[in-house]
Amino acid sequence: MRTRTHAIVVLAALAVAAVSCGGSEPAPPPAMPAALAVASVDLGSAIDAERRVVEPKTAFAPTDTIYASVATTGAGTAKLTARWTFEDGQVVNESTQDVAPTGPATHEFHITKDTPWPAGGYRVEILLNGAPVMTKEFTIGG
Repeated sequence: MRTRTHAIVVLAALAVAAVSCGGSEPAPPPAMPAALAVASVDLGSAIDAERRVVEPKTAFAPTDTIYASVATTGAGTAKLTARWTFEDGQVVNESTQDVAPTGPATHEFHITKDTPWPAGGYRVEILLNGAPVMTKEFTIGG
């Protein structure tokens, strides 16, 4: 009789545990971070320690170094490219960085020239994994 009573008590305890646990839902899976994306591009002739353009502008002197500060959001591994072109479509410079931010980040590209830049219209096109995502136009004065 004692074994039978013990078995009933164990079964009752298991039933109570099953009922009390059965009503709760499993925890949702952790949220996946958003995919890496380009949020903005600023141009300027100087950047700060965080790679952000100090004073955004679109007109430059022929002797300026021109910086493109590219802000990204999300996370992931990607190739970020800056393609700089002159008004006739001639590629002035192109450089690529492998990036792997885990949240908002700022990346820097720049062009410089030992002799003055020719006056005219230019543009920088930002590509993410080879796909164009943002373009900024600027001028260099004479």
